[in-house]
Amino acid sequence: MTTRSNWMLYGAYGSTGRLILDEALRRGHRPVLAGRDGAHLAALRQKTGLSTLRLALDDPAALDEALSSVSCVLLAAGPFQLTGPPMRGACLAAGCSYLDVNGEIEDFSAALACDAPARAAGIAIIPGVGYGVVFAECLAAQVALRLSDATWLRLSLATQTEGSSRGAQMSTAATILAGGREVYHGSVRKRSLAFSTWRSPGADVPTVRFAAAPLAEMLAAHRSTGIPNIVAGIPLSGAAAALMRIAGPLLGKFLAWKAARASNTAEPTPSAAAIATLHSRVWAEAGNATGERVAGVLETGEGYHAAAVAAVHAVELQTQEPRVGALTPVQAFGASFALLVPGTRIQEL
Repeated sequence: MTTRSNWMLYGAYGSTGRLILDEALRRGHRPVLAGRDGAHLAALRQKTGLSTLRLALDDPAALDEALSSVSCVLLAAGPFQLTGPPMRGACLAAGCSYLDVNGEIEDFSAALACDAPARAAGIAIIPGVGYGVVFAECLAAQVALRLSDATWLRLSLATQTEGSSRGAQMSTAATILAGGREVYHGSVRKRSLAFSTWRSPGADVPTVRFAAAPLAEMLAAHRSTGIPNIVAGIPLSGAAAALMRIAGPLLGKFLAWKAARASNTAEPTPSAAAIATLHSRVWAEAGNATGERVAGVLETGEGYHAAAVAAVHAVELQTQEPRVGALTPVQAFGASFALLVPGTRIQEL
């Protein structure tokens, strides 16, 4: 029987992949580095001394062979609506657990729908182990513990990042093109983009508004808390929200066009001092049928770095004590998982 003592990082040379790799190396990991670009992989092999593997997602035989020698794969290459299905299919065939840093609502839903085949294969499928699913879902779980009969939940994500990766741009475009979503009476239903706007509780900048966005955080929070009505949003002015409702599909097409022409190489690394000035926050507010309300805020650092740290912790926990089934981060690792990321704290409001 093959001994699986290692894991694979797919998409290791992208902006997010490089941050995950840096964190993995810092914590003593030696993952197999994989992706479609042989030149970028060769450069990483020369720099790190790690094993690399040029691997196309449209080659099932090669995928099966590669995944049969590792215990799990962490997918960091988007857009996940294109990369997620073939990688999950290969993981199911090879008996290799699957994790990703996905925030795309359509593919996140598809990943969670794999529970039965994942259990049959004896593996875990855990999407969204990066920012902001981890942080928003963990905060939602903490808030839900304070109001067990909550009937609605609202999540507000104000993420600060240093730049934007090509994969993230493509994922954003795909999300916008898919249209708005909310969890309504326990089911996901389509809405217009930015169909609702609000100000979050405890926000220290009262002029900042949030507008509803089709974020995977809603699905994760619904799965782990059972709250039947959930909306999630991002900072957007009233005027911008109105424009999004009208011209969202055009914006999605423009972003997809722009991302397709962007470079796939990692951007220059910003200074530690610049990174230290960036802070991301998530607010969660929940209420019940009698009008009771609870709220909380989670604070962490720069979004991409926080995602990388969370992702490596997820791999560690999965390899140390393998989970089985299609699970959200909270279901897999608990409501305090986000607090493993240094500098992260949750405050009740």
